[in-house]
Order: sequence, then C-alpha cells, then structure tokens
Amino acid sequence: MKTKTKHDTLVVGCLLILFGAILIISLSTRKSGEQAYIKYKNETMFAINLENGGFTKATDQTVFEVSILPIIEGSKLIIDSVAFTELSLGQGIVKFQNNYFILGNLGFIWIEYSNHKVRVKEETSPYHICSRVGFSDLQPIICLPNYVTIEFRDLGLDVII
Repeated sequence: MKTKTKHDTLVVGCLLILFGAILIISLSTRKSGEQAYIKYKNETMFAINLENGGFTKATDQTVFEVSILPIIEGSKLIIDSVAFTELSLGQGIVKFQNNYFILGNLGFIWIEYSNHKVRVKEETSPYHICSRVGFSDLQPIICLPNYVTIEFRDLGLDVII
C-alpha cells in the first residue's frame, strides 16, 4: 500500500511541475495586441494603433475633433460648457487628442490611449466594471450594459473596418 502512495505522489508532483512550467512559458511568451478595436454591438467603430496611437475610423463613422477635453456629467457630454448632442447609439466619435468619447446603450463612454495601452476612463454604467479594468493591451475590455467592447489583435490579422 505504501509503494502505491509513493507512486501516486510522484505522478502528481511531476504533473504539477509540468503544468507549472507550461504556465510560466505561456505567460512569458504572450504577446500584447498591436491594435485595439472599439466596437458597439460587435460592429467596429474605430481602431487605435497601440504602437503609435494612430486612429482609424470605420467608414460609416463621423469624427468630431474638439479643442477642449469634454466631460461626462450624468447623461450628458459637455464640451466647453455646452451639451454635445451630435452622437447617437454606436454612431459618431468625439476625439480630443488621445481621448475618445462614444455613446453606448446607457450613456457616454470615455476611452483613453496612453503608453501603448487603452482603458475606459469613465462610463455611464451602474457598477462601472469596465472602467475598473484599467489600462490593457491584451485582456479585452467589455462594457456589457453599454454593448461596447475593446478587443486587441495583431496587425497581421485581416479585419474589415
């Protein structure tokens, strides 16, 4: 009976070492995304190149470039003390430098690019889950109540924008 227990312990120990090695190798070789795709209801609105901060909008989107940082006050987007009303659900992007504002299902979402990563800085949502994620370049950011997702991919993949 003792030899059976020793063999079982040896097998379990070897398996733990093997799985630990696989985990360490996979974590050390993982590659962050090169492009962030911001989507509303699984339709791409725009993309951000994580290497240089380049911005590419989808063909059906309108971009409103502003010269002052907008703020979200309740259910309104305020630009220079005036409520901005040109956005509709999944249509239109307000851009100020590396800050992007879109309208989701529950309200406005503020997406920020900095240091080769993006985050949801502020959003209109009951639990603010996607703004708690912080900066990411690998893990998708999902704002479920707003139907907005941020996915990360390599530039080598074919994606229609």
